[in-house]
Amino acid sequence: MQLIIELDAETARQLTEIQKQTNQDHTMVIQQGIGLYYQQLQPHCQFYIETKRQHKLIANAPVSTSYN
Repeated sequence: MQLIIELDAETARQLTEIQKQTNQDHTMVIQQGIGLYYQQLQPHCQFYIETKRQHKLIANAPVSTSYN
């Protein structure tokens, strides 16, 4: 996938600083940044999926009318 993006001055400065410190080109820096962001989101996504799954199980549970 090819992307064309426009960075604000601060983000461009940060990208340049990361490139200097890591000796990586901008493509690699951005790919790794996306990878890190994706990893951070995974626990939240899993929690959301599990919560929806539990809610569905509870919502579909049979209702007992017996009060023993």
